[in-house]
Amino acid sequence: MTRSRTRRPAAVYAVLQTVTVMLALWLSKHFQVARLGATLVALAPTLPGAYLTWAAYRDDRREAAADTDAKVKTLAAVVAAAETRQRAQLIGPGAHRIDVTFHQRTEPANNASGAAAHGRLTDIVSYYQNLRPARLVITGEPGAGKTLLALDLILGLLSHPGRTDTDPVPVRFSLAGWNTEQSLQEWLARQVHEQFRDQGITLADATTLVDGYRVLPVLDGLDEMDTDATPAGRRRAARALEQLNDYQAPTGSAPVVLTCRTTQYEDLAGLDLRMREAARIQLNDVTPGQATAYLTARSTSPARWQPVIDTFTTAPGGTLSRSLATPWRLNLAATAYEERHPDTLAYLREPDHLLTLASPSAVRDHLLTRYLPAATHQHPTHPNHYRPDQTHHWLAALATHLATTTPTSTASSTDIVLHELWPMAGPRRVRTTDTLLAALLALTFAALLTLTFAALLQSQISVGFAPDQLLFTSVLALIVLGTTRQASRSRVPEPQMFQLERLRSPTQRRQLAQTIASALVVGLVIGLVGGIGFRILGGFFGFALGLGAGLAAGLGAGLTDGLTDGLSGRLENAPPTDPRHPVRDDLVFGLAFGLLAGSIVGPVAGLATALATRLAIRLALGLALGFALGFMAGLYWLAGAGRRYLVFLLCVRGRLPWRLGTFLNWSYEAGLLRISGVAYQFRHRELQDWLTAHPNP
Repeated sequence: MTRSRTRRPAAVYAVLQTVTVMLALWLSKHFQVARLGATLVALAPTLPGAYLTWAAYRDDRREAAADTDAKVKTLAAVVAAAETRQRAQLIGPGAHRIDVTFHQRTEPANNASGAAAHGRLTDIVSYYQNLRPARLVITGEPGAGKTLLALDLILGLLSHPGRTDTDPVPVRFSLAGWNTEQSLQEWLARQVHEQFRDQGITLADATTLVDGYRVLPVLDGLDEMDTDATPAGRRRAARALEQLNDYQAPTGSAPVVLTCRTTQYEDLAGLDLRMREAARIQLNDVTPGQATAYLTARSTSPARWQPVIDTFTTAPGGTLSRSLATPWRLNLAATAYEERHPDTLAYLREPDHLLTLASPSAVRDHLLTRYLPAATHQHPTHPNHYRPDQTHHWLAALATHLATTTPTSTASSTDIVLHELWPMAGPRRVRTTDTLLAALLALTFAALLTLTFAALLQSQISVGFAPDQLLFTSVLALIVLGTTRQASRSRVPEPQMFQLERLRSPTQRRQLAQTIASALVVGLVIGLVGGIGFRILGGFFGFALGLGAGLAAGLGAGLTDGLTDGLSGRLENAPPTDPRHPVRDDLVFGLAFGLLAGSIVGPVAGLATALATRLAIRLALGLALGFALGFMAGLYWLAGAGRRYLVFLLCVRGRLPWRLGTFLNWSYEAGLLRISGVAYQFRHRELQDWLTAHPNP
């Protein structure tokens, strides 16, 4: 296809070039008006170039449109796969869903048209498609199924038979991490890029998709943006609603879906803050019939649940019926009371015990107390790897940390992000430990560098402070001070990762080559300047040493900088399937480029000293030294987030497991956590709050 696109413009160009040259020659010979003739002679040969410019513009437009359509298809496929897994994880064993119902809540003004008075989960797609504009607010009590309804809407829209290639892709975003000082469309573009960068969606692609309204934002958790104590004027949720009301498409208010707890949304509505031009629906409680059908489907022995089921019918407004009126609570009950002994397979408890609990809070605490060990034992992978008491302690420590985190523009009280956990161990303690380890490592490398330098230049070193020795000592001091300074910083940079997808594009490859070439030129200049400077201080030997040191530093830094600029990117989010990737990628990135720089710095410096002292073996010593310095540079200048995470793990030994990422992923698979972008979140806010209040099993 590329050949066919290239051949036609080339053929047209050749014909035009021949014709215009002949025309120019004819005009220059036969045209009688000199000025006009000269003008035409000059302009005629530009026609082929003008044609090529137009052809390139036309083809670029076609390729851009085709590329955007391809990105939309890729995005739709990835979202469908990821959200299918997420829904299965939320539903639990057996994939038994409750067909929850909802009703419309009419606002005083600015309601979307086409909203029916009532609906249910299985009809949510048609309900949404009838809205004009397509703006929906889903509210409900804690555990009512807001996120699950949003997931069903996303998957239903993606699999709808009438879906066309021009329809937007619904993508779910967690509002807890939105810095509302950033515009909605800019934040959405960054989120799309961060979540789907592994599928080749660059920030430019994401911006095109968002600005072209090819993405339908499904914004989950407006209630998680603030605490109850946050003053109304400082609530991020209020600023979020303002931006949502300003979110306009060419045809009017842009489509969007929003979820929020009923109480928090009504608090905002009481201040005349609501999403305008939208339909608001509220989820209803689970009916006794729905609860009966769910428990019967979840149980292998429904007769055990008969006393509870009878209570739903005889006392629909009683304590137990009210306590089990949400899908979340019914899932807790089924998980806790379907647990069996691992050896005898006998049920560990009978559901009729629920009838003895006197209050809704007692039912809640009872179910949550038994849910965690039951989910731990029922995990299909490594069932005995983490004991229930360990799991409780570790998750409670994380929940307590989140409870002390005030939601701000840069922090969330629900997101467990590995590279942002380090303040949990005490900011001063972690920074002090990081600084001490950096100083120890830097001094060790400085001592190694001093001994190596002395061995290489033993015939030239004398007592006193020669200029080259003074400069060498200054460089060592700067290395130690710079490393400890980096380690003591109160803020660490966002993780970085390789972006090898940039090599797929010829344009990106050319830009990478140009960046590396420019960096190498700068490195050569630095080397020459260093050589001249040392020549003034130390004669020929000083010139050789200066040239070597300058070339080593310049070429190493230049090449590394060129590659990092060309093949790296700041992690603003990891793949949605594994939040452990950011710290891993950051460490790999930093150490790889640090060692790359060291492999250049060492041999060049060794070659310079070898020329000066006629000892070729010093190349090997220079290489070893370069790797040591590269390791330190990569760890402290390039891999800040990953390094700080490792120091954090050292500081929380005993409170959290050493392999924290593995434990959190296991907890996700066990149904105790869920994943949102690069963050783990507790399966439900009620579980997080309960663990905070009950740190001990």
